[in-house]
Amino acid sequence: MRCVAMYGGAPKPTQMSKYRQGVHSIVACPGRLNDFLEGGQVRLDGIFKLVLDEADRMLDMGFEPQIRKILNKVPRKRHTLFFTATWPREVRKLASEILNRPYKVMIGNRDVLKGNQDITQIVKVLDAYSKNTQVFELLRLGGLLRPDSAGKALVFCNTKRMCDQLSNNLLRSGVPCSSIHGDKDQGTRDEALAGLKTGRIKVLVATDVAARGLDIKGVGLVLNFDPANNIEDYVHRIGRTARAGAKGYAITFLTPSDAHKARGIIEVMERTNQEVSPELRALGGSAPVGRTRGGKGGGRPGREKRSKSRSKSSSLSM
Repeated sequence: MRCVAMYGGAPKPTQMSKYRQGVHSIVACPGRLNDFLEGGQVRLDGIFKLVLDEADRMLDMGFEPQIRKILNKVPRKRHTLFFTATWPREVRKLASEILNRPYKVMIGNRDVLKGNQDITQIVKVLDAYSKNTQVFELLRLGGLLRPDSAGKALVFCNTKRMCDQLSNNLLRSGVPCSSIHGDKDQGTRDEALAGLKTGRIKVLVATDVAARGLDIKGVGLVLNFDPANNIEDYVHRIGRTARAGAKGYAITFLTPSDAHKARGIIEVMERTNQEVSPELRALGGSAPVGRTRGGKGGGRPGREKRSKSRSKSSSLSM
């Protein structure tokens, strides 16, 4: 099967050259595909199968106008596949408009978010000034500061600035490290990901651009230097470790200003029988009651019976 990938950050002529050679399928980001459509360089009137993957994420990132423009360019008589990890109102609305009498396949409980049982989740409650020191300590415990280490870690920050700052701090300290975020061009991102896959770098610092769809063998630690903005993103972030039956650690830093995010994390931890520290419970108890999904919420409504928690290890085995 001949396929072309169309995405921003890569040269348009290269993508168009491959498209003009004749392809069976187009895999595209909405923005770049719309650029080609508006320029009259690509036609979709021969499309008979349309796949929308991570529809919730695309809507959350503001791509709904581009998606609707694409929908107007494809034939109405088609086979549509619609994939989403969450099912909020805006996603349901779009699905109802573009799907005709669809079959719905649900994996797991859509109303309950839970992490992989093979991930040991740990939350460290600390002040903002201690975070950098703790990063180095955790990498040391995981053996990632040794030149011969086979371990790999993925560190998440919420801003591009912090992503670059932390990555530079690690590099200056001799840690094989790179970073990816929205301001990095595609070639730089690909090089960083390849470095982590081959083991040339041990630590990749990223914004949520890497939270979904990233499947790299051997990532033993996910560190949320900054907590995710909503509980769905938290679950997706920690899911980058413990892939394909492996074990992994997910460690999250929370400061007093993150109290509103603690409750959702506690709920996710309890659903997989994780140990919740008294410090985390106290932080969650200090948060005001608010909206529980997305934004400044922290979880989903409802409580579940907890069973016996596993004990927390004092070292990280990666």
